[in-house]
Amino acid sequence: MRSIVFAHPFIYSIAVRFLYFDGLKILKDIIGKQKVVFEPACGFGRMKKYIHRCCTYSGIDLNERFIHFGQKRHRDIRLGNILDKVYYQDCDVIILSDILHHLTIPDIRDLLSIAVQFAREKIVIIEPEFVTLGAGRNLFCRFVARLMAIMDFDGFNRIKKWLSRSEYESLFVSLKNDHQNIEDLTIRRFRKHFFVELQVKSNGNRLNIENHYGQ
Repeated sequence: MRSIVFAHPFIYSIAVRFLYFDGLKILKDIIGKQKVVFEPACGFGRMKKYIHRCCTYSGIDLNERFIHFGQKRHRDIRLGNILDKVYYQDCDVIILSDILHHLTIPDIRDLLSIAVQFAREKIVIIEPEFVTLGAGRNLFCRFVARLMAIMDFDGFNRIKKWLSRSEYESLFVSLKNDHQNIEDLTIRRFRKHFFVELQVKSNGNRLNIENHYGQ
């Protein structure tokens, strides 16, 4: 059974505001204006309010209640599995917000392998830095890790391991190095969150990589 946070959109919205405060205001600068933005694991499409109004936003998620909630608010979101590229669409920017810590490392790599095929400019990863507390080995950290795993269960992916700060940073670097069509990596820490930009190479290089994946 998913946690109460993922069972009710209003509770989830309050939780996100509490965790981020005004931290998401940085997104407008990271994404820019007049961009086509796509968000796997979009929830009810809350990220739309944090990007410029001149941007086009769409997303997918497996939480039917959240999707219906967002659709009633005229957000272009639909049901879809983030690990199945049939649900993706070409865009300028892909946002992966608060999702990596829900996935295993192999699934994270699969997710990036799909994302780089559809993002023309960049992939933006947002991860809460405070969850690194769960990677500690003392009794208090182990208690916090179990509590966070319960509270952050989305109904689909049980969190089995929390990463430390250094493990997160190593993961981000390895994700860049895994893909030849990612040419640059920027890691920012802002309001207790990681904001990671993976810059995608030009379309010509991107098409070569897509052909490689299709073989």
